[in-house]
Amino acid sequence: MTSNPWKKVGIFAVVAIASVALLGGSIVVVNSPGGFNAGLTRTVGSGDTPGGLLRLGSSAPCDSLDPAQTFDPWCAVVHRTFSRNLMSFAGKPGEEGLVVIPDLAADLPVSNEDKTSWTFKLRPDVFWSDGSPVTATDVKYSIQRLFDDSLQSPIALDNLCLLSTCSAGKPDYQGPYVSPTEDLPSIVTPDESTIVFNLNRSFYEFPRLLATPQFSPIQMSKDITLRASGATYASSPSSNGPFVLTIDQADLQYSFTKNELWSQASDGIRIPKVDAMSWKIFPDADSTDQALLNGEIDVKLNYGLAPIARDATLAQESQRSLIDNPEMSFVNFLVVNPNLPPLDRVPCRDAIFYALDKVDLQNVRGGSATAAIAHSLSPPTILGYDSSYNPYPSGSDETGNIRKARESLAQCGYPDGFQVKMAYVAIGIGKDIFLSVQKSLARVGIVVDPVEFANFAQYFTTGLGSPETMSAQGIGLASTGWGPDYSSALSFWAPLIDGRKIKPSSNQNFAELDLDEINALLDSLEAAQTSAEAAGLNRKIEELVMQEAVYLPYAVDRIVLYRPKALTNIYVQIALGNQYDLVNIGKQEIPQ
Repeated sequence: MTSNPWKKVGIFAVVAIASVALLGGSIVVVNSPGGFNAGLTRTVGSGDTPGGLLRLGSSAPCDSLDPAQTFDPWCAVVHRTFSRNLMSFAGKPGEEGLVVIPDLAADLPVSNEDKTSWTFKLRPDVFWSDGSPVTATDVKYSIQRLFDDSLQSPIALDNLCLLSTCSAGKPDYQGPYVSPTEDLPSIVTPDESTIVFNLNRSFYEFPRLLATPQFSPIQMSKDITLRASGATYASSPSSNGPFVLTIDQADLQYSFTKNELWSQASDGIRIPKVDAMSWKIFPDADSTDQALLNGEIDVKLNYGLAPIARDATLAQESQRSLIDNPEMSFVNFLVVNPNLPPLDRVPCRDAIFYALDKVDLQNVRGGSATAAIAHSLSPPTILGYDSSYNPYPSGSDETGNIRKARESLAQCGYPDGFQVKMAYVAIGIGKDIFLSVQKSLARVGIVVDPVEFANFAQYFTTGLGSPETMSAQGIGLASTGWGPDYSSALSFWAPLIDGRKIKPSSNQNFAELDLDEINALLDSLEAAQTSAEAAGLNRKIEELVMQEAVYLPYAVDRIVLYRPKALTNIYVQIALGNQYDLVNIGKQEIPQ
């Protein structure tokens, strides 16, 4: 059985890097009152008239409709229409959407003092669409499947090692397909309404982890039947949510009809307004956008408007009021290698931080519609994010603070600058990012030479992901980015800065940070007792990391979403890929 390489390289980070690397064009967006960005902080569209058909469209299907396999962030809102978790993110806009509340669980879980044991009670009124109750056995089986390499689940190995003994960082348990008679003793089901998780270490965020799409329970009997017939669960997933999904594989058409076995009384998150939904796959992004703007579909899935429609709608005042432009969870930054002279001197690294022209890099990434200038490393989608934190001001216009950069160079003993190599992937805008960095640093005498890599797989395994390569080739700067696997400070920070997890290849601690104080704070974050404590630790960690000047953030990804006037109860769900929360959208007929 081969191992899953994607578990080892941070699948969400790789997917996001690959997708944003192809952006182009530039348009400036300035926030304005009224409808623009209204869906980021409030529910837009009044009217509770039920009924109607909500028409969805996208240029590609979900990567998988089996929750264990999905990793595309935008697919989370699709799964949410027919699939429920023990705990789920609230059906709210803004920061309220980061809150995790009981879903299939009857109440908040009961944990022991050190957060190693978690007991959940299932609601008695939750059923699959065939009338079978959702059971603790279903929940356990679904999580057991995550260990099976054949499913290629994107769940991080560290998280699976919460529930299994691990050898060399890989779980010893292999899942129910490989080992159908082997139990996973860390999950106990004393009866069909009770499930107990006994973790290998303290983990206060466990309920938050269970809110991710991959931990959504599936119907065990359905999976067994489908596998026996040679089919996959993704081809016909069961529903315990308000809609039942039917898939026409031949024409790539999807239909969502009411689940008669779902009850509103059992669900405080989903308040569906429409009777049904349809989902059509279009040939490309531009044709999907055209269908949206022409009124042929109501909601576009997968990553918002493409450049042609994006720029056209932003340029029209009448259309801007129908646009939301959320900041995503993915932060773009430069790695500044502290192990390579003269970058082993903090002031030399500071000089790069101050000299960088963030506006030029923002324009390389498509302008302010697709990239917000970043001052801090943590993304806006995790608890504890502080939008006012800016330890390295880039001048009043964000084009660089040349005076501070020169002062830093003098402090580090290189008043006239120095020479450094920069690594990047020669795909999409990779070279343009390099050229922008080269141009801005040249203003203070820092000469930047290129080191090209052909593809992302090579880059993240034996390039930037290899400490030996970085040292042997004398690479001082590298272009990359990062986002958490789920809305969590720990998920964001641990791979990037934990010195105990530096690896010879596919290393994600790109700067090779190994500081006792940071490692201890990560341990405290993992064992935090409350969200408030975790938020405070997030801020402390960020301050220490930014003081080291090894990760230079310059932009946070944005997308442009469009909400037609006919839609009601529409908002952006910040924890689920910053997409519209499909399950709660209503629709009114607008007279022609």
